[in-house]
Amino acid sequence: MMEAQTATDELAGWVPLFLTASSGQTRVEWGYMGAKRFTEPFCFDTLQMLARRPFNQLFRRQSGLELLLERVQRQPGLPLKGLVFHMSRCGSTLAAQWLAALPDSVVLSEPEPVDTLLQWPVTEDDVARIQALLAALGQPRRAGDRHLFLKTDCWHMAHIDRLLAAFPGTPWVFLYRDPVEVLVSHRWQPGWQMVPGALTAHGFHPPADLQNKPLANGAWLLGRILEQARHAIQRHGNGLLVNYAALPGALEDKIAGHFGLELDELDPAPLRAASQSDAKRGQAPFRADASEKRAAADEEVLELAARWLDAPYQWLEQHAASLP
Repeated sequence: MMEAQTATDELAGWVPLFLTASSGQTRVEWGYMGAKRFTEPFCFDTLQMLARRPFNQLFRRQSGLELLLERVQRQPGLPLKGLVFHMSRCGSTLAAQWLAALPDSVVLSEPEPVDTLLQWPVTEDDVARIQALLAALGQPRRAGDRHLFLKTDCWHMAHIDRLLAAFPGTPWVFLYRDPVEVLVSHRWQPGWQMVPGALTAHGFHPPADLQNKPLANGAWLLGRILEQARHAIQRHGNGLLVNYAALPGALEDKIAGHFGLELDELDPAPLRAASQSDAKRGQAPFRADASEKRAAADEEVLELAARWLDAPYQWLEQHAASLP
């Protein structure tokens, strides 16, 4: 496996597949992406596909983080137009797929290398590292690309201060949903973040009595995310709260304007198709399921929502309602 220590332009078309840390050494694994776009619902799928390509298995490059820091000086990438934070299971993938349908944008949906970097201890060059990694991932994919959007993992609300320090003034949105509906979704199909202790590297340390209770741990975690959103909307400007119930209409009615998007001269068909499709199931049509989820909520779900989630959720709802 060859070292990527040569001139910056030799990495044109290459992207970080993942980051590693071993024996105090941090490394970047690069794969050739060429002109392929990030169009899958999650960057993980795109990067894993690239990693499996025979070319990248034979000629994958490695470098230290210093190459990222050096490369950003020559290849700064697209300017970050907006950040999408979310509660989980609340329409963030729909928002990302809608943004990806824009003719001039690159959308990074929960990129694994960013998640890895945010797990590492904060260093003096933390801002520069985050900026450099986003620049490497956020290079133009088409001749007309002008903007970059980052959709984070739900637990990255814990890192909003770091991300906004790296990209000050960038508009951001927090998507959230009725807690009962989110908990039912995770009961039906649990996310890995529901596993107690799965997110300690991100600063989430659940109470000891939840160690063997995944759904209760998830309720506690989601409550913490809502609390962090509450603090963030009070600390940082350029934030927007959007409830899942307002989607998909809020994509054009609120989020587009918040991100400074001009939609009047665009072909509305791709955006409409994206907003009316199931974001995680390709061409399947979007189907509202709020009533179904609430009907499936049992006493345990209702008790967990009341204990961990209702208070911060109601605060966000009241704050959102008070804004023009």
